[in-house]
Amino acid sequence: MKTKHIITVVAFLALSFTVTLMQAQPSPHKRFNKERHDSPYQKRHEPHHRYRAMPHWGYKYRAIPRDAFVLRHSGINYHYHSGIYYRPNGNAFVVVKAPIGLRVRTLPSGSVHFVVGGRRYFYYYGTYYLKSADDDYITVAPPIGAIVDALPEGYKKVIIESNTYYEFEGTYYKAFLDDYGEVLFEVIGVN
Repeated sequence: MKTKHIITVVAFLALSFTVTLMQAQPSPHKRFNKERHDSPYQKRHEPHHRYRAMPHWGYKYRAIPRDAFVLRHSGINYHYHSGIYYRPNGNAFVVVKAPIGLRVRTLPSGSVHFVVGGRRYFYYYGTYYLKSADDDYITVAPPIGAIVDALPEGYKKVIIESNTYYEFEGTYYKAFLDDYGEVLFEVIGVN
């Protein structure tokens, strides 16, 4: 009886070990998909990859989200919702660049932060912010040297002396790969 029990346990362990080894080996199909779809070069081949599903800059929309906040700046009512600024245009709204100096209470989830010149900046969908002393976020000009992970759709590709740059709303970006193979964009000039 003891021998039968030992043989059963050994057989069970051998079967478990074999199943574990089989599960640990990636299938060629999964490996192919991972290389093809998770590669930074494939997944992030366009500067606007992260904002692809968002309303497009410069486009007119008949309706905006009902819970958009109205922010008055220089006599114009901007409507703000989830990091996007809408400006009235006739009986529609146009997605626009946030004017410099506009204040918002919160930033959308997914905003990134970085430090340039000892100051902590925040970025989301083409807009740069600094946090004020009273905990508001103020829209500011893009700082030279800022590094961001994506640009909104609406950028233009510019080739200067065989180098490719991206211009968006008067700001020039240079793309580069970081140490992890991620494509990032550095602010190199502002008009």
